[in-house]
Amino acid sequence: MIVLTSTKEKNDSLIKKNPDLALFSFPCIQYAPPSDNYQALDQALKKNHEFEWVFFLSKKAAEVFFERLLSIGGNFFNLSNHLKFAVIGSKTKSFFENELNLPVDFMPAKASSVDFANEFTKQFAFDFHCKFKVLLARSELASDNFKELIESTNNYELVEVPAYNTVEVFEHIDLPCKIDYILFTSPSCVVNFYKKTKAMDLQNIKILSIGAKTSQKINELYPHCDIQVTTEASLEAMLELISN
Repeated sequence: MIVLTSTKEKNDSLIKKNPDLALFSFPCIQYAPPSDNYQALDQALKKNHEFEWVFFLSKKAAEVFFERLLSIGGNFFNLSNHLKFAVIGSKTKSFFENELNLPVDFMPAKASSVDFANEFTKQFAFDFHCKFKVLLARSELASDNFKELIESTNNYELVEVPAYNTVEVFEHIDLPCKIDYILFTSPSCVVNFYKKTKAMDLQNIKILSIGAKTSQKINELYPHCDIQVTTEASLEAMLELISN
């Protein structure tokens, strides 16, 4: 049995696409508006002409960005012509190209924020003193040194705005007796799973993780677990890793 810990919507979608797999939905997170009710994001959208780049470190952030653009009465024509987009992961890239019909101007080879920052600052560094403004729409709970990494070349000023919040799911669901794999897609999934299951022993269960931050949180709460990390940030990549 493979336990999915992402949102109910993501879990159900994956189960529907893979009816032959033994997938079990155990949602540990759900999305909610940021604490400022989108005020910072809406203001940034209205002033998007001030930015050279917009960064998205998740598909959810990109979805909310364009949803808010429409919600405040704008459309794609209200986006500055010089605006460029950088994303992490093939899912977000596909969202841009296939659903928005917009180009992606940069995507790192590996789906991690550190690789993103390192590759971007190498590829788009300038010898002359010049600062371009970059907008980063992301999870309100995100905590890392991404801003410092991007601004390390002195060519960029990064403005972070919260696009969404991740909150705990309190619905009680009994886990199956036999679990082969647990799939964790974010640190919040790990923390909330730990709370919901009262720190159950996972030593005999294979753990799949997306990204270094998620793996770090797993190691903190479950230090003796066997962890496999996907190179692509998607649930589909996790299932592919299991099948191989």
